[in-house]
Amino acid sequence: MITDDLRHLRTALQAVARDFDPAVCSGDEAIACMKELGAIRRLTDAMVSKTAKRIEDTAAHTYGTDRSAAELTERLVGVSSAEAKRAIETATKLEALPATDAAVRSGELSTRQTDLIVATADDDPTVERELLKAATKGIVPLRDACIAARARREDETERARRQHAKRSFRSWTNPDGMVEGHFVVTPEIGGAIRTVIDEGTRRTFRAARKSGIHDSQDAYAADAFAEAIVGDAGQARSGGWTTHVVIDHEALQRGHALPGETCEIPGVGPVNVEWVREILGAAFVTAIVKKGKDITTVAHLGRHVPAELLTAMIVSGRECSIEGCSGREYLELDHCEVDHAKGGPTAWWNLIWLCAIHHARKSKGWLLGPPDPVSRKRRLEPPGTARAA
Repeated sequence: MITDDLRHLRTALQAVARDFDPAVCSGDEAIACMKELGAIRRLTDAMVSKTAKRIEDTAAHTYGTDRSAAELTERLVGVSSAEAKRAIETATKLEALPATDAAVRSGELSTRQTDLIVATADDDPTVERELLKAATKGIVPLRDACIAARARREDETERARRQHAKRSFRSWTNPDGMVEGHFVVTPEIGGAIRTVIDEGTRRTFRAARKSGIHDSQDAYAADAFAEAIVGDAGQARSGGWTTHVVIDHEALQRGHALPGETCEIPGVGPVNVEWVREILGAAFVTAIVKKGKDITTVAHLGRHVPAELLTAMIVSGRECSIEGCSGREYLELDHCEVDHAKGGPTAWWNLIWLCAIHHARKSKGWLLGPPDPVSRKRRLEPPGTARAA
C-alpha cells in the first residue's frame, strides 16, 4: 500500500534526521545536502498537493470535524489554509498539463514554480514547454517568461483594463503592533513606485553610512516608503518622478505596439503605449535611440556616472551581474574590469550591476571572474580560494 511505503520512508528519514549534524559538513557538503533536501521537499509538496485534492474529491474531510479538505490539510501538514487551497487548485489544473505534471512528480519544480506555470499555461497550454525551459534558469526568468506569455496573447488595452481591475491595497497590524500591508498595482504605477523607493533607499543608505549607522536594505526601503507617503514632517508631499521606458519609436508614434515591438519598463514588464504618451508631459521619460550618442564612447574619470550612461545601464537590464543571482532590487553600479582605485574609468565596458550582498563582498576583496560568453554573468569568489586564484 502507498501508506506503508510512506511510513517506511518517514522512518528512514527520521533516522537520518536524528543523527543529522550540518556542523560536521564542509561548505561543498552543505551545498550538496541542501540540493538533496530541496529535491525531497519538492517531492513532498507535490504529494501533499495531490493528496489534498484526492481528499476533496472523495469528501474525506467530512469523516471528521474538518470543514474542508484545505482545513484538514492545514491541521495535518501545518501549512496555512490559503496554501492548502492553492495546492488543491494547482493539482486540479496539472491534470491538463502532462509535461508540467511529470516535472512535478520528478521533483524538478518547486511549489512556487509550479504555481507560476499553472497560472499561465492553464489558459494557453501551448506555452507549457516554453515555461518549463525557463524554469530551469530560476524563478526570476520563469516569472519574466510568464509575464511575456500573458502579454503576447492579450490585447494591450484589455490587459491594462484587467490589471487595473485587480488593483488592491490591504494593511493590518501584526502581533508586534507594527503595520504591515500588501498591495497590487498596474505595472505603470508599479514602475513609478519602484523608482521613488529605489532612489529614496539609496539616498537613505548613503546618509546612514556617513553617520556610521548600519541597518538592512529593507529598513532603508521602509524609510524611503514612509518619506514618499508622509514626508519628513508628516505632511503629504508630491513631486515629479523619472521613469525609464524601452519603447520602439514606431509604437510610440502609432499609439500601440504591434507583435514583436517593445514597450516596457525594465525590470517591471510590458506597459500600455497610450500611458507612455500620456505621461510624456507629467514625467521625465528617458530613452536611447540608435541615431543618438554612441553610449559605448561615454566615459568619466571620476565615480560620477553620466546621465546617458546611467540610462543605458538601466534600460539594458537592471539585474545583478553575479552568476546565479537574479537580484533586481537595491542595485549599485561598480567597476568590473579596472577598479576605480587603480584608475579605471566610469565607462560602459567597465560597469556592472551588483546587488547589495555581492557589492558588499566585492568591497571586502572578493574577486570577480570573467563574464560568461552567453549569459555575461560573472563568478564572485572569496580571495585566496582555489576557484578565485
